[in-house]
Formats: sequence, C-alpha cells, structure tokens
Amino acid sequence: MLRKDNFSIMKKVLLFVATVMLLGSASAQDFQKEIFGVRAGLNLANINTNLDLFANFESKPSFNVGFSYERLILNDKPIYLETGLLYSNKGYKYTEVDYDEVYDTKASLSYLELPLMVNYKLNIGNGISVYPSAGVYYAFAFAGKEREVFKEEDSDGDIYKEIYISDCFGKHGIFKRSDFGYRVSASASYKKYVLSVGYEGSLLNIAKTEADDELNAEIKNSNLFISLGYNF
Repeated sequence: MLRKDNFSIMKKVLLFVATVMLLGSASAQDFQKEIFGVRAGLNLANINTNLDLFANFESKPSFNVGFSYERLILNDKPIYLETGLLYSNKGYKYTEVDYDEVYDTKASLSYLELPLMVNYKLNIGNGISVYPSAGVYYAFAFAGKEREVFKEEDSDGDIYKEIYISDCFGKHGIFKRSDFGYRVSASASYKKYVLSVGYEGSLLNIAKTEADDELNAEIKNSNLFISLGYNF
C-alpha cells in the first residue's frame, strides 16, 4: 500500500513552524536582507508505491549539491523566502533472494530541483540560529538508469549472471521526468555555517501509465536528506 505517513510528517513540521513563530518577535535588529549560500550533503532516497510486488524497496544513499538564496519578507520579522537550485540524485534499490537465485536492482535518478520554502530564523545568541522551513519543490529529471542483475547457481556450482541496464526516462522508460512535492527541514546555523536535516516527498505520481495498464501503478519519490552549507 502507498505509505500514508508523509502528510503526517509534513503536518508535524508545519505545527513546529507555527509554534516557533508564536514565540514572539525577535530582538530588535537589522536583519540581513539577502543571504546567498552553497549546500552539499547526503540523500537517503526511496520510492513509495501501491504495488505489493515492490513493497520491499530499500533506501539508496546518494548526494545533493547546489546553491541557496534567501530573501527577507518582512522588515521587522526574521521570516525569509528560501529558494535555490540543487542537483539531487534519488532512486532506490531492491534485492530478492530465492534459494539459488538472486535478483538485484538499483536505480539512479538525477534531478535538477527548485525548492520554494518559507523559514523563520530564531536567534538564540552567540552567532547561533535555529530555523524550521516548509514549502514545496519542483524537480526535472535529466538522466536516470536502472541496473538489474540476475544471478543463478546451477547444480555444479557454476554461477550464471545477466546484467540489464535501462533508461528510466527514455521512450520506453517507466518514469515521468517532472516531479512536484513538499519539502520540510530544520536547520541550525553558527555564524556562516549551516546544518540542515529534512524530508521531501512527491505529491505527483511519477509512474508512466498506459491506457491498457491494469496495475494502476502509483510511484512517488521520497527522500531524507542531510546537508552542510556555507552562507556568504
């Protein structure tokens, strides 16, 4: 079944955002109007699907890298509109073992991602700030490969191996290139250095479907990410 805890995660983070904002006005100061930065980190990507046949997908470690831009929205509140451009590698892996047969598949999906979020920076002193962020993202896949490996051992102990590599987004690919979803994170900064932990999940079905497709497949990206950054 399609996982239903994604929206629960989003609601909890949004509630946290509201709670922080209700703490009151930050101490009087001149807030930085624009903030430019670079980001790089780890992705733990997977897919959610309603197909029981593929219910045992595992997270695939990968990476993200890009730049960020924040713009102050209100002059008297540290509320920022946050965007940027990221290269984010997502995908999944799946392994099935059946006696003397092993089936292993890994997919690497390369996206250019544009986030659009709102954050509230709470200054706790000594150059340290914490801030939640919540919003959406749009991503476009420019490359994607799936590598399938089938291995079988016969009665003599000889191993038979086949490898198949396919284009996930090509003419005969299984995924649509466009993805849109929600993105939430919590960050802490010390002077110009930033540590962020967050989650993003598709709101669109990225599976290609045909008129005669009886599976009615739903496939959505999910990604837990950690990133380090530097603001100029």
